[in-house]
Amino acid sequence: MGRVTSTVVGTALVLASAGSACAQADLFSRDTLSGLVDLRLAAADGETSWIDGGLGKARFGDDHQGLRLGEAALVWNPRFSDTLSAVIVAESQDGQRHLVDMGEGYLAYRSRPGSALRLSARAGVFYPTISLEHDGLDWSVPDTITPSAINSWVAEETKVVGVEATIRRSLAGQTFGFTAGVFKNGDTSGTELTFRGWALHDIKSPVFGRFPLPPLAGRMASRQAPSTTPLAEIDGRFGYYGRIEWRPSSRLAFDLFRYDNEGDRTSVDANREWSWETRFWNLGMRLDLDTVAVKAQVMTGETLMGYSNAFGIWADVGFEAAYVSASKALGPGSATARLDHFSTTDRTNKAFDNNAEHGWSGLAAYRWDVKPNAQIVFEALYIDSFRRDRTRFALDPRQRQTVVQTAFRHQF
Repeated sequence: MGRVTSTVVGTALVLASAGSACAQADLFSRDTLSGLVDLRLAAADGETSWIDGGLGKARFGDDHQGLRLGEAALVWNPRFSDTLSAVIVAESQDGQRHLVDMGEGYLAYRSRPGSALRLSARAGVFYPTISLEHDGLDWSVPDTITPSAINSWVAEETKVVGVEATIRRSLAGQTFGFTAGVFKNGDTSGTELTFRGWALHDIKSPVFGRFPLPPLAGRMASRQAPSTTPLAEIDGRFGYYGRIEWRPSSRLAFDLFRYDNEGDRTSVDANREWSWETRFWNLGMRLDLDTVAVKAQVMTGETLMGYSNAFGIWADVGFEAAYVSASKALGPGSATARLDHFSTTDRTNKAFDNNAEHGWSGLAAYRWDVKPNAQIVFEALYIDSFRRDRTRFALDPRQRQTVVQTAFRHQF
């Protein structure tokens, strides 16, 4: 991460100078601190979870359930002026390498309201604006426990160290926005998606942590490390992303997102982690009615790694996923239903290491707002997937799993 520090610091100084005109600082008051505690009661059947080194697609399997810590987070949001602030997140998630790790940390600039043309920018460690589900405190999912397959992967492998800027303009009752970002430390994006496949869970990538991979097949076991570091910088190259947003009304919004980490595919570090070449498109839609909110995303892309041989590049995988969800205000809370589809296509070396899969998932959840700062979320998740690689472990390539969870959440 040190190679990109000078870029982030330089941009931070520019943002600081832009926001210093009206110093309305608030660094350590109660208003600058917030937090979240999420205790989890889970029951599950099916195979061992991916977080425990298996091929299971959920956070919990039949060997990893009961009362657990879903997440604990502390968010510091100091304000240096009326336009300049920062976000620093410390978080703890069950099963991670460190008891406490950094979630996000960035400096943010937002122009003063009232102008038809609005500018915002940030520099540091953060998630690009892809997910339509993660809009709660500490980039959490407020309506359910488990995000879609798309946004579960976004949480794993798309966090960046970089800078971005957004311009928004309102015109004739419509709003248009354009975001551009440049980043490093996204070189391993695609590793988990290739060797494990899609998953559905609420684990987020820690800044200084790693994720396990399933036991690798054949020659890949000696080429690739048994774990992946989501924020590794390996090839020294910059990646980029862009986002276009259109809001034809206050109720309806569309966005189109393009991501390319510009990985060179063949750089490798001392830990045997490789630079992957990963790119994708994501199309999102949100419709807000009086009592119902509908969200949908479609993602398609590819990820490649390694040298070419007689059978093709070592790893060459196309991936697609989509979901649609609806949340309705109901009693003292809201009910949510979601349907997911996901697949990967292995385009090379399938005789030795077949990473193709396809599957679907259904979710039903109810969020009970016990108090304004306390909720209980009940969720049932069903996953049906077919992955040929399971036969290496004497497993049926088709696996079905049901996970039932209750989350006890408190914000402060």
